[in-house]
Amino acid sequence: MMTIYEEQKKKALERLRIMGADEEVVGILEALNRLDDFYTTSSCSGRVALICIPEIGAKRDAEFIGKWHRAVTKEEVSEAIKAPEKGELWLISQSPILHVSCRGLEKAKALLRVAIESGFKYSGIKSISKDNGKIMVEIMSTERMDVPLGKDDVFFCSESYMDYIVSKANFMLTRGKVKLKRLYYGLQELE
Repeated sequence: MMTIYEEQKKKALERLRIMGADEEVVGILEALNRLDDFYTTSSCSGRVALICIPEIGAKRDAEFIGKWHRAVTKEEVSEAIKAPEKGELWLISQSPILHVSCRGLEKAKALLRVAIESGFKYSGIKSISKDNGKIMVEIMSTERMDVPLGKDDVFFCSESYMDYIVSKANFMLTRGKVKLKRLYYGLQELE
């Protein structure tokens, strides 16, 4: 008979099989999910995105105008841009993020040590379940940029500034992907 933890892991792996994952994190997901005491619940290899929001803090109402899990060109971003008739337009660059369920505090601490040593300095325990001892670890790095580009049909950026912020977004994205490689090799310590 399966434990609650094993049932939850089975469901999470089925969702992953159906939904898939970003190519750059597949090896990490496989490495974690083959271990008895870990399973992943969500992941992203990092991204650059254009979003439109009514105002800061209205994340649920955000509309993605463009989303790339790779480096982008200024031309790609410019083509995707449409100044919002109402609301704010933002360019964001986000680091890789993984959510990993761990069976017990000692396993969570071991995973956190590997993540932090791999450069994922914003990693930590997200939640602790009373029911089954499951600890949710969030693996995340410091690379993040959120830049307002326009508001209510007005665009704020010059062409040279767009060059600059797109290059910085790509730089942060690349740094995060290098850390993913270090994490992949660091996970061998958990086997």
